[in-house]
Amino acid sequence: MAVRGVFASHNGIVGERVGDLSSRVLMLGYSGTAPLLALSSGMPKESAVDTSYSWTEDQHLSGNTLKNGAQANPADVAIIVDDTSIWTKNSLVMNQTTGEYLFVVTVDSATQITVLRGVAGTVATAMADDDVMQSVGTAFEEGGGKPEAVTQKGESRTNYVQIFKNGWAITGTAKAVKFHTGSQLAYNRGQALGYHLEDLERAFMFGRPGVMVNGNKQLRFSGGIAYWIETFGGLIVNANSGGAGNLNMKDLRNFLRRVFDRNVKGLPNERIAYTGSAVIEQVQEMIRKDAQYNVYVSETAYGLKVWKLQGFNGDLTLMTHPLFTENSIWGKQLHVYHPGLIRKRVLRDTWEETFGAERSNNAGVDADEGYIGIETGFEVKAVETMGILKNITTAVASG
Repeated sequence: MAVRGVFASHNGIVGERVGDLSSRVLMLGYSGTAPLLALSSGMPKESAVDTSYSWTEDQHLSGNTLKNGAQANPADVAIIVDDTSIWTKNSLVMNQTTGEYLFVVTVDSATQITVLRGVAGTVATAMADDDVMQSVGTAFEEGGGKPEAVTQKGESRTNYVQIFKNGWAITGTAKAVKFHTGSQLAYNRGQALGYHLEDLERAFMFGRPGVMVNGNKQLRFSGGIAYWIETFGGLIVNANSGGAGNLNMKDLRNFLRRVFDRNVKGLPNERIAYTGSAVIEQVQEMIRKDAQYNVYVSETAYGLKVWKLQGFNGDLTLMTHPLFTENSIWGKQLHVYHPGLIRKRVLRDTWEETFGAERSNNAGVDADEGYIGIETGFEVKAVETMGILKNITTAVASG
């Protein structure tokens, strides 16, 4: 069975997914336990040739950035924003909120530009915190010199492959008992597979990278998606709609808009969001308080119950996740990922070892034993397109 995934980013990924572990997650019914791993059957997969692997952050981010702090004086020419990386000298920038156009004279730092105010027939106007600053191309004077050279230098990211193993066993007595419904051996192996998938899912989302020595042997941990978002510039926001933990629909939509405002050139502007039932309940309460009942469209994709949150500058697939239910901190969070920028890096694909009671490799043990294993890691690119909304406890009406 070739699984393409539920995202436009994955529509061209077909043959390489046939028969791999992730596609079996979908077919064997473990989607509810490990939904991200199940959907990764449609994500890109790349081999790792060593226990550590690297990638270069040279994605061409499109879109806009936000004004950082209010500037009431229209004469100010040093403008502070969240990120200047999408602009060069001679860029034309529009403040979407006020309609003012600005001309970039110099890019001073990662967060400051010097500009000419009120160009192209617009009026210099006071700026508020979080005004949206949109690139509108470049402009050069007649007879001017060469443009400023732009080089995508990139930044290196390094992660590690992690060895996952989950064992099963059945005693000789259990094998001999006749009144089992079905095969006890198959049941035990099925349980081991379920635990295996849960372990992979936890690391995929919440792992942290690291290497240590345990008993003179190297032990490696692979960094998951949340780590990369929190460490390398993803959007992190605490719910605070008039009070810590409060969230209204206006601020939720603002958070999602800021996530969707950054995308990688050439990729569909789509996201998947994971959260727990408590946050879904608060979101539904926000909809009720704002008298908006048409936000969710429930559907099933590959056996997974998802919601489509529409009305933004992109499509958001929203899904409840069991990990967010069992943890009191994660249960108050909404994680938004870009499915086109996440992939698995596999050093050794899924394998299984069996130790039989009659075999020399299990001599003296009255049981059949075995385990399922994989050696893999995770790669997360352009985390500026992703975000985490934290500490969602109470739904309030929009002001």
